[in-house]
Amino acid sequence: MSDEHRGGEPPAAEPTGCPKTLWDRLTPYQCDEGAETGVCPTHGKFRHEPADPDKPCQHPDMHLDADVQRLTASDDDPTVVAYIVELSIRCLACQERFRWSGVPAGLMPNRPACSPDEFTLHAPIRPASADPDFGLGIPGFAIRYNAGGGGR
Repeated sequence: MSDEHRGGEPPAAEPTGCPKTLWDRLTPYQCDEGAETGVCPTHGKFRHEPADPDKPCQHPDMHLDADVQRLTASDDDPTVVAYIVELSIRCLACQERFRWSGVPAGLMPNRPACSPDEFTLHAPIRPASADPDFGLGIPGFAIRYNAGGGGR
């Protein structure tokens, strides 16, 4: 009996090849290698067995979200005074988010810092043609944690 006579949708087609995105100048295209084996010679294994909920995830494949923020002088002045890249990572198999370790919490113009929940890294960047002090005039903040919950 064919799938159309069973009344259900045909099973979804397996991905053809490596899903990684490559760039040809400004044009993105899919790598598409290793369709037969599920292993790309450049990017490695891209087909994984379904996760077993009774075993810890080995985090076989990660996804990096990156976003660039342009900080302007004010709402009325569109002059860009700084750039910040925001990075976050999650496992594609189990969707668990990863925290940034060893980075202070806050938003600082002169060094990387993470969000208070440690899921997003904020790192200042500047164009190669900009002066070394580009972006250093913006205000920042840091969150200081005290051991034992006491404050001074």
